[in-house]
Amino acid sequence: MMKKSFSQSIKQEIITKPRVQKNSNIELLNGIFATAFFIDDYYLLTINTKETLEFIINLLNKYNLVFQMPRKNQVLIHSKYLSKDIKKQGNYFAGVFLSGGSISDVHSTSYHLELKLFNEQKALEIRDILNKYDFNFKLMQRNNAFFLYIKKVEAICDFLKAIEALESYLEFEETKIERDFKNNINRLTNFDIYNQQRIANSNQLFLNNWNKIKQTHHEDLFSENELLFFNLKEENLDSSLNELVILLNEKHKIKKAKSTLNNYLLKLSRIVKKINQSKTKKK
Repeated sequence: MMKKSFSQSIKQEIITKPRVQKNSNIELLNGIFATAFFIDDYYLLTINTKETLEFIINLLNKYNLVFQMPRKNQVLIHSKYLSKDIKKQGNYFAGVFLSGGSISDVHSTSYHLELKLFNEQKALEIRDILNKYDFNFKLMQRNNAFFLYIKKVEAICDFLKAIEALESYLEFEETKIERDFKNNINRLTNFDIYNQQRIANSNQLFLNNWNKIKQTHHEDLFSENELLFFNLKEENLDSSLNELVILLNEKHKIKKAKSTLNNYLLKLSRIVKKINQSKTKKK
């Protein structure tokens, strides 16, 4: 048996949610048929999911609402049977999602929730209502259908809460938190790798420069403190500049700031560069 998609799980939650009052179910039906074709005061709804279709038919029969089925997956009903007085919009939009909604998989790397409708006026009306609550739904037309969609995770979470699909909301939120945690761990790991590589490159550059000075006997270009620092750093390559500040004070009673030690290293690089340039000119 195939695992249900996240869209199907949300719709299952909408179907199984207890609704005792007639008004709540009529509001739900009103949202369901809002996604349908509207022709001469009739709504023509096509539903290809057996469970959803049976749920809709059972609701219509429960309240003795007259309908026809032109095809086995279609329901035709006059608009007079559907109330325009919507007291609880959550039921209405739950109906809209049930008949025309879809959402990206909960484990997807990108987020997308959309509502598919076949009536432009109804699509605009729904967009305007939802966007009063800062959902920021966008409208797009594709072929003969109109799609309202959002991509921001916060808006999707708020929509799931608004239609009272709370179990699905919690699953979505939990998966998002888990993914964010893993992404943060990966970022930290990548940063550590980058930092280690940067330190290794910096140490190699220092060793090359310091060895060059010793090989060419140019120690006289540096002060005693600078030479002590270079020897200390060579012996403690894994130490940071902050740690070398402490070591320099402990071993040689020399108090220097981190910025001063960094300037020593810059001076070392400049002098080695001049030595190399001088050799190139002689050639």
